[in-house]
Order: sequence, then structure tokens, then C-alpha cells
Amino acid sequence: MILIHGTTRRRAEQIIDLGPDPRYREPGGQGLDDGFSMYLESGPFHFGMPDEYARGKAREFPDEGGAVILVVEVPDEVVQRSATEWFPLSQGLVQFDPGAGLEELAAVWPEVARTAQIRSVT
Repeated sequence: MILIHGTTRRRAEQIIDLGPDPRYREPGGQGLDDGFSMYLESGPFHFGMPDEYARGKAREFPDEGGAVILVVEVPDEVVQRSATEWFPLSQGLVQFDPGAGLEELAAVWPEVARTAQIRSVT
């Protein structure tokens, strides 16, 4: 499945290189163990459009290279592991949490990263 993640260029490059970090801490923020979320490319986008989220992050962190969308193709079975009662795929949000797809995503990330794309947001 094609998944997308709105972010900044620096963060997108870091995610491609190192894989998603569920404990990522924004500058000045607190480290959390919140998993890692993406959207199905086709949506729906009940929690906001990824490009708008990316623009917000770029405004908040102007030294991180601007707004981008990280695009990755994740095996269907890995995406299906993320689906829970709280985060069904029908809502468009794919939430990778410990015990719900995060470990599987980490295992396939080296292959996923090879074809990842970064799309600039205007």
C-alpha cells in the first residue's frame, strides 16, 4: 500500500535513512513513545490533510528544508497489522504502534526505504 507522511525535508530524509522513530522528539519538545503515523495515499483524511500538516511543521521549524510529503510503499500485510479497533484503516490513518505493526514496519524498512520518495509541498 502507498502511505504518505507530511513533515519537513530534514525529517523525511532522517526517516528514510534511519526508519521511523516512535520516540522522536521535536526540538524543545518532550520525547514520547507514540508510535508512528502515516496516511493511506487515497485517504480519507479525517485528521487533516498531510500537506497542511507538512506546511505547519515547516513554519514551526523553518531551518528544516521546507514542507514535504514522504511517500513509501509498505507491504499490505504490515499495514494490516497496524489496524486496531481504535485505528481502523477505513479512517485513512495508519498508526504503527508497539504490538500493532511497528515492529513489522521496522523489519521491512530497509526494503521500503529503497523506493521511498520525497515530494515537495508548495
